[in-house]
Amino acid sequence: MLRLGIVGLGRWGRNHVRVAKELEWEGVVKLVAVCDIDEPRAKEVASKYAVPSYYASVEEMLRKEDLDAVTIAVPIDELSRVASTACEYNVNFLVEKPVAMSSRVAKELRNRAAAKGLVAMPGFIMRFNPAIEALRKILDKEQPTYAVFKRLSRRPAHARRYSILLDLTIHDIDLARYLFGEVGRVRWCELRPVDEDLVVLLLLEVGNMLVLVHTDGVSIAKVRETDVITRSSFIRVNTDDLEIFVRKADVLESLSVRGEEPLKKELKSFLLKVRGVDVETPTLDDAVRALEIIEIAEKVNRVD
Repeated sequence: MLRLGIVGLGRWGRNHVRVAKELEWEGVVKLVAVCDIDEPRAKEVASKYAVPSYYASVEEMLRKEDLDAVTIAVPIDELSRVASTACEYNVNFLVEKPVAMSSRVAKELRNRAAAKGLVAMPGFIMRFNPAIEALRKILDKEQPTYAVFKRLSRRPAHARRYSILLDLTIHDIDLARYLFGEVGRVRWCELRPVDEDLVVLLLLEVGNMLVLVHTDGVSIAKVRETDVITRSSFIRVNTDDLEIFVRKADVLESLSVRGEEPLKKELKSFLLKVRGVDVETPTLDDAVRALEIIEIAEKVNRVD
């Protein structure tokens, strides 16, 4: 059985632990160690989830444990460093988005992992959302003309330390590429300060269609919607409620989507990849490209 370690035990890292334990109960993987710079936190999580070992140092964990893979859910500005350390110890890794603070660093990480033959997967979890999977099947029979992604919610204070583009917008940049093809051009971008955060409007050219990405960190209501307008229908996808509305002429169809928890499916896909199974997953090439698009957006940002 594959031996897994988890690095970073904040809110999202604890979800990694929970899901890994579920997969352990299913006989998919053995979670043998957790790591967090806050050692009492690492000890508490290890005790709660019956994980054999805990560490405050990722280097110590990688040195002492015979790991096949790690998942990395540390703060944004530490992701690439921890992933590079996993590379040094020849350990396959799933690293949360955005992977790195720049496309240059992400490229270096990609090249190092490839040179060592490691499975290196970015955590673009939205690809594993059941509603997005259902939308992709619908689009196989449609001709999209344009799309709008909306990702709105008030960000907590600790998240505002980081670029909203790296924190939130990157999800929908990746989805635009995943659903519609490569982004050919950043047509327009505006980052406007509102209260203590930003509102982002980003217009992308994808093939012959336009994609508008609307992100904010200030909305009191949480919105996670994708609208796709095709030649014959209007499609609205709610990735939180797992609902899809399709209007064709005067007919409105409502679909409730069922599926596996996205994080669980993501981790399972990563572990299959580590086993050598040919499954579709995002790659560090996808992370590099998303970061390149963000860097272009920052350059063309229109400020009044």
